[in-house]
Amino acid sequence: MLKVGICEDELETANRLHDMLVRILFSYTEVEISHFTDGWEVMDSIQKDDFHIDLLFLDIHMKQIDGMSTASFIRKHHIDVDIIFLTISKEHVFEGYNYRAFAYCLKPLDEKKIAADLHRYMEEKNKCSDYLNVVVKGKEQRLSLDRIIYFESQKRKIIAYALTDQLVFYAKLDEIEELIGDKGFVRCHQSYMVNQKMIDSIGRTEIVAQGMHIPMSRKYYEEFGNIREEKSSIRVTHSLALNQDSQGAIIFVKGQLLGTYFRINCDREIRIGRDAAQVDIVINDKNISRLHCGITYDGQADQYRIQDYSKNGIFYEDGTQIPSGSTVMCKSGKELWLGNETNQICLG
Repeated sequence: MLKVGICEDELETANRLHDMLVRILFSYTEVEISHFTDGWEVMDSIQKDDFHIDLLFLDIHMKQIDGMSTASFIRKHHIDVDIIFLTISKEHVFEGYNYRAFAYCLKPLDEKKIAADLHRYMEEKNKCSDYLNVVVKGKEQRLSLDRIIYFESQKRKIIAYALTDQLVFYAKLDEIEELIGDKGFVRCHQSYMVNQKMIDSIGRTEIVAQGMHIPMSRKYYEEFGNIREEKSSIRVTHSLALNQDSQGAIIFVKGQLLGTYFRINCDREIRIGRDAAQVDIVINDKNISRLHCGITYDGQADQYRIQDYSKNGIFYEDGTQIPSGSTVMCKSGKELWLGNETNQICLG
């Protein structure tokens, strides 16, 4: 089930969005929708620890407290929720990205745009692993649950054995079991907990997972598969905003895709153009070539490689054209025109 929140002080807009979401999400998942009339209600719900929302549609221009202030509070307190901004103005598009928003929608709301954003969201959500967030030497680190083979308890320490490395942190195995028992992890011994997806074979005295031999006690052999679901002090995050690794982004700040954020994994070229058969991002505009450009993010240098494939060109924001057919490097925050100034992007 997807739990959606609508924070909107205009009743008519809130109700219209509610109806849209019911129609759009029907084919993806069950949905539960909660309403908030202003940012204070969201913040109060968070402070009372009863804010259980996966995706929040957040209006920017509200009378009591604006959406940007609410988003700032959410991110400052590391609340595990994704945000789609609603607004009458395009002026806050880039600021919205800085709060790790998933999308930015202009009013009056366009159901096709909402549907496209939700389609991307559900696709990315289904690909995204849950993460266990732990503190090591005063610094929070994230462990992808999909990559953990098993946990071992040694007195007050936990060793997490992953596919390529190990991580040691302070916790109790009981806490971890209560937190991620419904994520495919199962206790097999007083001191061991294993990822069921990694298991090669099960015996009365041991489990083999990814070629590693893990003890199995008689007690847990008899109870194997019994999973508990309770709340714990160790944090698991589910939102795309908190779980995505270092990524770049293409932010559309003008034109047909205004307010759309496309995130880029390191070293993967994202192609933009008019021909859906050749590109990842389609812009149906006569000024855009069938294959207009390719953008690749270099995470180590925090730079973008821009490859021009177009007929109509790529331009810097001062109107200077990138040499036709060339490759250039741009820093985060750089704005570019595709074809002309009607389609403008900012590199996140």
